[in-house]
Amino acid sequence: MSRMGTSLFSRLFDRLRGRDPVVAYQAWLLKFGRITEGRVVDAQRDEGGVTVYYYYYRANVKYETSQRLSPTQTEHLDRYVPGASVTVRFDPKRPGRSALQ
Repeated sequence: MSRMGTSLFSRLFDRLRGRDPVVAYQAWLLKFGRITEGRVVDAQRDEGGVTVYYYYYRANVKYETSQRLSPTQTEHLDRYVPGASVTVRFDPKRPGRSALQ
C-alpha cells in the first residue's frame, strides 16, 4: 500500500474510533516537544476565542505562527499580550510545528 493510502487509512480509522489526530499531536508536543522561548506579536479575540500570533527561533531560523488559546490559557490572558515572552514547545523533527505552553 502506498504511503498516502496508509495515511488516509489511519486517519479514517482514527475518526471511526473517535480520536482526533490533531489533538493527539498537540498533546504530544506539550508533553515531549523541545522547549524554546518565543515572543507574542499580536492577540485577537473573536466569537471562537482568542488567537495568539507569535514567533520563535530554532537554528537561526525564525518561525512565525499562531494558536487558538485553550480555555485554561484564556484564563491567563496577561501572559499573551503583544511583546510578552512565552514558552514554546516544538517538534525537533519539524521545528515549524509548535504549541504554546
